[in-house]
Amino acid sequence: MTVLRILFWFAIAAAAMLGAVWLAERPGSVTAEWHGWRLDTSVGVLLIAIVVLILLAVALWLLYRWTVGAPGALLEGWGEGRRRRGYRALTQGLAAVAAGDAGEAQKNARQAEKLLSEPPLTMLLSAQAAQLAGDRDGARRAFNAMLEDEQMAFLGLRGLITQSLRDGDQAQALSYAERAFELRPQTPWVVHSLFDMQAQVGQWKAAQETLEQGLRRKVITQDKGRTLKALLLVERSRAAERDGNAIDALTLAREASTLAPERIAVTERLAELQIKAGDGRRAMRTLERGWALAPHPDLVPLYLKASGESDPLKRVGIVRRLADHKPDDLESHLALAQVALDAGLWGEARRHLDAAGGTSPPVRVCRLMAEVEERAHSDQAKVHEWLARAATAPADRAWRCAACGAHHESWRSVCESCGAFGTLHWRAPGTYGHILPPETQAAPALQGPMSS
Repeated sequence: MTVLRILFWFAIAAAAMLGAVWLAERPGSVTAEWHGWRLDTSVGVLLIAIVVLILLAVALWLLYRWTVGAPGALLEGWGEGRRRRGYRALTQGLAAVAAGDAGEAQKNARQAEKLLSEPPLTMLLSAQAAQLAGDRDGARRAFNAMLEDEQMAFLGLRGLITQSLRDGDQAQALSYAERAFELRPQTPWVVHSLFDMQAQVGQWKAAQETLEQGLRRKVITQDKGRTLKALLLVERSRAAERDGNAIDALTLAREASTLAPERIAVTERLAELQIKAGDGRRAMRTLERGWALAPHPDLVPLYLKASGESDPLKRVGIVRRLADHKPDDLESHLALAQVALDAGLWGEARRHLDAAGGTSPPVRVCRLMAEVEERAHSDQAKVHEWLARAATAPADRAWRCAACGAHHESWRSVCESCGAFGTLHWRAPGTYGHILPPETQAAPALQGPMSS
């Protein structure tokens, strides 16, 4: 590119020299008269004078332009410098937020507000800095200010949802989540958050509508949606029973069982209602299907109740019929050991406990074995030995939340610790799905693994 530019100027210089030589060989003369004035000169001098006049005119025009435009250029340069300082303060403020330096973040937020005329960006930094410093009122003011800007309203709502949840204002958080859902119903975290909040306050039907919209927009997978809908139907069935509508309660429980027969809570709910309706035989079939998919100790008392049998020896045979649907499972052996213990069949109870415990029996096996030895009037040393082993034995299966890991004594649809819906699993510690990352814990029910 530089070579071409040199050649270009060389060609212009050569043309000028040739023109000068040509004029020198043909000097000619020019005479001009104007109002009594007479000018005699050569053609070359006249051409040089014309070029000088043109150059002078151009110089005067450029001087005029610079004189007129100088104030504006100075102001523009000053404004550009101001914007650069403002963006530098904004960048440093965001870096301070990421580093957890509340004081530096607030200082840069104030500077950015002074230097920049872009409220959305500075409001976001101000809100984050206030949150970091624990200034709840300041953060709330900044987030509310964002609601006035169409582009920032969604971010403002997200901040207000988080702020309300931290303040323990569940109703206000739900209101903000509903507004966010109206703005962007296709955004995953909005659907997840709104769903969990509706479930937490018992708005089961509204939560189901949110779930169905999430399924239509493919924010939720079909498999997880099926599970969550079944668990919502369980809660709606309970609500219908409390309202005295037994028929609707049973219908909803049946629909839940059709959707997710492998869920323990679904099986238990349908069997309870069938027993209350006097249909013990159908309840037993429901429990047998559920046991084959997911055995659980709470299903055993229901099965015995549905059978109507009270004789301890006969109850052993009834439970064996249930356990035969998954004979090698730990819960099957424990159920048979318990009824054998109640019937005084010590040998049978020991056999099933040995099969259940293996080389590393969990706590329940150790305690049941201690009870067997005590009730069989065996050596007290054996009783103490099993109780001592129970103190160091592996933990039993229990209801544990897949979102936060919290332990629960009984199943519930909403975790009491983190508020997630449908995340309780009947599992031993360390055998259930991964704990969800922090950014998704606002709504783990729709993102994490489901089992109940």
